[in-house]
Amino acid sequence: MNGINSFIIGFSSSCILLGFLYMLCPSGNMSASVKYIFCLCFVCCIVGSALSIKQPDFSMIEKAQNAEIITEQNASVTAQMIFSEALTQKNINFRKITVDTNKLADGSIVISRITVYTSEPPQKVLEVIKSDSYEVIVINE
Repeated sequence: MNGINSFIIGFSSSCILLGFLYMLCPSGNMSASVKYIFCLCFVCCIVGSALSIKQPDFSMIEKAQNAEIITEQNASVTAQMIFSEALTQKNINFRKITVDTNKLADGSIVISRITVYTSEPPQKVLEVIKSDSYEVIVINE
């Protein structure tokens, strides 16, 4: 926070000082070169005050060592959304989709069963989401 205050004070004071000097700038042949020198001084003041800002220290933030990002519940919800969108794209009306997942010994998560509650014919649903790797159950309502 101290570095930010230093930057703000340095920036403000350089703006005021160079603005005052700019008003005193002579007119004529020397005007362009004096304005160029003032601009260089202004850039140097900004860079100098920006260098006073220290890098942020993130050591206070605790790091999670073995944070599991993908859980069975996350995978299940994601699969529900994907299957819901697939059925919606094919104009299949359904009330609810449930996805059952299993976590294997190697840490991978697989879909074991999908249950679709719908009034549509089961064959129509199976055409959209059928797979050999998981079981699809269609419950007619």
